[in-house]
Amino acid sequence: MKFVVHCVLISSTFLSLSVPAFARQAPPDTLKEIQRQIDILVQEIERMRLGEVSETVYEPAHGLGPAAAKVYQLKKTGVSLAGYGELVYENYDKKREDGLDANRKDKFDYLRNVIYVGFRFNDWIVFNSEVEFEHASTGKGGEVSVEFGYIDLMFSRNFNLRAGMVLPPVGIINEKHEPSTFFGTLRPQVERSIIPSTWRTNGIGIYGEIFPSLDYRAFIVEGLNAAAFSDADGVRGGRQNGANALVENFGLTGKLEYSGIPGTNLGASFYSGRSGQGATDSLGVLDAQTTLFSVHGEYAWYGLELRALYAQLSVDDAGRVSTLAKKTIGSEINGWYVVAGYDLLPILLPGSSHYLAPFIQYERLNTHASVARGFTANKALDRSTLTVGVTYKPHPNVAFKFDYRDNKTEAKNGIPQWNLALNYLY
Repeated sequence: MKFVVHCVLISSTFLSLSVPAFARQAPPDTLKEIQRQIDILVQEIERMRLGEVSETVYEPAHGLGPAAAKVYQLKKTGVSLAGYGELVYENYDKKREDGLDANRKDKFDYLRNVIYVGFRFNDWIVFNSEVEFEHASTGKGGEVSVEFGYIDLMFSRNFNLRAGMVLPPVGIINEKHEPSTFFGTLRPQVERSIIPSTWRTNGIGIYGEIFPSLDYRAFIVEGLNAAAFSDADGVRGGRQNGANALVENFGLTGKLEYSGIPGTNLGASFYSGRSGQGATDSLGVLDAQTTLFSVHGEYAWYGLELRALYAQLSVDDAGRVSTLAKKTIGSEINGWYVVAGYDLLPILLPGSSHYLAPFIQYERLNTHASVARGFTANKALDRSTLTVGVTYKPHPNVAFKFDYRDNKTEAKNGIPQWNLALNYLY
């Protein structure tokens, strides 16, 4: 290989030096052909220097998780393939926290198998997609869904366009939901019932850098559908997922993230839009303005990893929405969580490439923090979970997890559980 590179370099240099010697006699077309050949030689040198297949570097980019961002590593036109998956075993206690029978059966679920397919058209146009297979079989409650599928037009570091089915840039998990990147066998409930991850919508928007270390993303997307809101899971059921979505109302969503401090990522995000989608009642058209706001922080220092997030959501006309949805919908919903973990292997086995991190996580959420006049808040929806567990990674992209989750509610009907999980990404 070195011999070939040297030959190409010598040939390229010879041609480059030869051009001035006879440039005055050579026709313009000949000069263009020589320049074309030089360009081809330079490209060949670059190809051999990088190698046909360069080592994949897994890191978040352009608002996506490590595997989802793989297409952006392509150096030339072509297809990228990546993915992730998770299997989860959940074992519930026989008794609730108040001592009554739990009546909850244990389950073992191939929760997700996801395939990312991307294509780089040229140096500034990229297609990226995620197709998810849930619960192993469409015959047993599973489904196959497009989680995102969009075109990026990458004009510069400061301004780029994304259009198609996109992920609203809210919270942490919605954009970076690959399970080997976070602690816990399950996603935090706050980022399921308040920030309804994984949330995907048809839309169009822009993203880029305001200045180095400060990124932005902003999208106009299809609105939520208030008719499918619920008491326990807030607006989660109102996601339309880009499938024949009603768009009498659109929404606006965006995020700012700052990473200028080594090991730190700080962010603030929002969503706002009407959710009535043309529904009417005796008072007329239902607006159901829905507003979500969250702030989060991530910090990594040697073996220490910290995360924290706070989210709050409000639904206007909550009484009318409750009548429409036939459930008591919270007018105010809020929640937060903190998590800390520490990789012990650099201390126990210096030089090891494995990872072994005990972690602890606490979260609290209330989807009935406030309800409309005439409706009663359900204490069972004021919930907290203390999770203690450990994550072992024999490879950075393969994780085995165990955790114990002490689930409590203000109604004293929480059911503790312990879980096992296998996660992977590629």
